[in-house]
Amino acid sequence: MFALFSDLIASYTTAIAPAHRALGYLDEALDMRRRARINRTAWQSHLDNTRRFVLSAAEQCRDRGKAVILGSGLLLDVPLAGLSALFKDVVLKDVVCFPEIRKQISRYRNARFVEHDVTGLAERLYDLRQKDFQHLPEPQRARTDEDHDAGLVVSLNILSQLWVVPRTYAANQRPGLPHDRLEDWCRQIVEAHYASLASLSCDVCLVADHAFIKRDGSGSVISRASTIYGLVLPIPDASWTWNIVPAGNDGRSSSKELNVGAWHMHHGSER
Repeated sequence: MFALFSDLIASYTTAIAPAHRALGYLDEALDMRRRARINRTAWQSHLDNTRRFVLSAAEQCRDRGKAVILGSGLLLDVPLAGLSALFKDVVLKDVVCFPEIRKQISRYRNARFVEHDVTGLAERLYDLRQKDFQHLPEPQRARTDEDHDAGLVVSLNILSQLWVVPRTYAANQRPGLPHDRLEDWCRQIVEAHYASLASLSCDVCLVADHAFIKRDGSGSVISRASTIYGLVLPIPDASWTWNIVPAGNDGRSSSKELNVGAWHMHHGSER
């Protein structure tokens, strides 16, 4: 009952752009908050590994002017205290930021949140809601003024998630869209984000799951597949398993694991 009340309060008090709310990003964030609360113990090693890797990458940066975090979310995987101590300016970017998360951020004088859709799709999809949806908008390498002169840009556990809300929205708005077209569009979203990171001249830290494994109650593999539409990534600097859906979750006997990789690209090392 408390969780439902908390979600209701958040839905009314969270400042969010109309397009982002209409596409379902707030509902997605509420669902993530619920799952994070339920599975905190199972997720802890993943969260610790992520924070540790990001902080290590930050400590190696020569340019300590500004750090930009793409996918700040609930701050569970963000080493905010460490980043705030290392950089003059810390910019946290996501589509949704709950009031309690804004309050956490406000404790750091050099940290701020910017509402931002890294795919560049939300506003255009929202504008198309009454129009012809046969031509899906192309994902953009969306950058803003906050990215200027960044010493470090971190893509934080979002690469495999960027397509989820846009895909659901597009499919609901135009049920007749061919499956292959939707799948190819999702692939383009993933590829565009990675290309955007690769094009940056500053240091880049990428933490992302790239494959899932489902197991039955006995631990045998039921299925496995890419979570990033087959995008080929370099060998990671670190890797681990995220037990994202433990056995017994919601009464299920099956479980789901994610293979996570972490990369630190020293693009800014020669500046």
